Amino acid sequence: MKFLDGLRAWAERREKFLFAAMLIVALARCLWEADRQMGFDELFTYYIARLGSIAEIVRAVPADGNPPLYYLLAHATLRLVDQPELAIRLPSVAAFAVTLLCVHRFVRRRCDAISALLATFALSTAFIRFFGSEARPYALVLAFTALALVCWQIAAERKSGRLPALAGMAAAIAGAVASHHYGVFHVGIPLAFGEATRLLQRKRLDWPVYVAGAVGAAMMAFTLPLVQQTNKVFLDVVRQSPTFAFKPSLVDLATYSHMVDRWFFVAFMLLLGIAWGVLPRTENLKDPPIPPHEVAAAIGVALLLPILLAVTCATTGYFKPRYVIGTSIGIAILLGYATYASERHGRQGAVAALLTMALMTSIWTGTRAVRGISGTVMPFDIMTGATAGSLLATLSDDRHLVVGSPSVWMRTWWYARPDLRKRLHYLLDPAYAARAGNPLGELSIHANRAIVPSPLDSFDTFTREHRSFLLYCQGMDVKCEDDDDWIKRRLQASGWTEIGRAHV
Repeated sequence: MKFLDGLRAWAERREKFLFAAMLIVALARCLWEADRQMGFDELFTYYIARLGSIAEIVRAVPADGNPPLYYLLAHATLRLVDQPELAIRLPSVAAFAVTLLCVHRFVRRRCDAISALLATFALSTAFIRFFGSEARPYALVLAFTALALVCWQIAAERKSGRLPALAGMAAAIAGAVASHHYGVFHVGIPLAFGEATRLLQRKRLDWPVYVAGAVGAAMMAFTLPLVQQTNKVFLDVVRQSPTFAFKPSLVDLATYSHMVDRWFFVAFMLLLGIAWGVLPRTENLKDPPIPPHEVAAAIGVALLLPILLAVTCATTGYFKPRYVIGTSIGIAILLGYATYASERHGRQGAVAALLTMALMTSIWTGTRAVRGISGTVMPFDIMTGATAGSLLATLSDDRHLVVGSPSVWMRTWWYARPDLRKRLHYLLDPAYAARAGNPLGELSIHANRAIVPSPLDSFDTFTREHRSFLLYCQGMDVKCEDDDDWIKRRLQASGWTEIGRAHV
């Protein structure tokens, strides 16, 4: 089709400009979204990052459940930027930029400009973009996974002068391991799958690549003790919770839950099917085919990663879709590869239709997902400004105010006016919370009580000392309402009576 031929030529001429514009827009949106109040988990990041020394940070991180790299980076940015919300999110913004650069580079080294730009665009507009403005280590995992793949791609094709690529690969693996406890899976699975394919092709081992991988993975010697400490803090109690466990369903695995919208996934699979149908004809191409080991690596991160992690996490009773965040990289790469293979085999009409579907659903997914996140994060400014005044007017007395939900409590206390802070309390009872419902928020506050600046009270002690107080509950979602309910149920079981209810 002349249209696609013209589009390809136009993209080739303006590739640098188009990629730069795409990158600028993506980072601008990340920075704009970074100017919001800190969420529950992000406040723990902030509390740890603002500690005075590296040693203090390393000692504190097991209670928050992650290796120390992100907290150390946030510690540095806090020294450079006065605004805490923006400062602690800058490492994620930078990491997302690195991710886009590496994915574009990985695809562009094998495909034309339009395929590489499509892969980058799909990644920059999908839901995954939200993690580029969150003060948690997930964007770092994305960046190190993409960087490891690029370095491995270069090292695998060169016979000499590949020491920089091997060093970069080792550093990226070490960075992924130091960012998240599942980071080793994100880099290990695609590289292992890719190298297994190379071994079948080459019939011999590429020892320098294996040595580089082992050097990077040696970071686990430092992080494994932190994993053990984290397990002592959380897993024993979490396993006692009747409602906490999340077992991934087939739908979760097929669509990666909220990580990739199902319609985007359908468009991708249709396009991949077209490519698969014409791949046997690659020997007729004048251009060399995409190396099979690179396709295998992309499949490893897109398909094998979520399956393996889902099985692994199911044994612990805990799974979150963000733990398989690297799947988005694999999907983006395969989308670029499939586009290139399809258009080179005369399927331009189908490619044009599916590209339109994929791009539109990608934009829609990203917009919808981020809007949904904003809808759950922003209501937690309830204790500030005019809304706080409304609350104080509604509550006509000056009794102590207990906040029921741990996630509401963290943000409420931090952003509350000084006059309201004096009246705010959160009641700790991790054992009862675990028996009653979802205990993770309770456990997180309890484990980090040494660094959390807000006052924390024992349920039993507070209720002995205060015979009358106010209970404020506002559930953001079902889980938060369950968190609230355990306190209400505990009060009722202890003989307390609800006198009245004020809705804010």
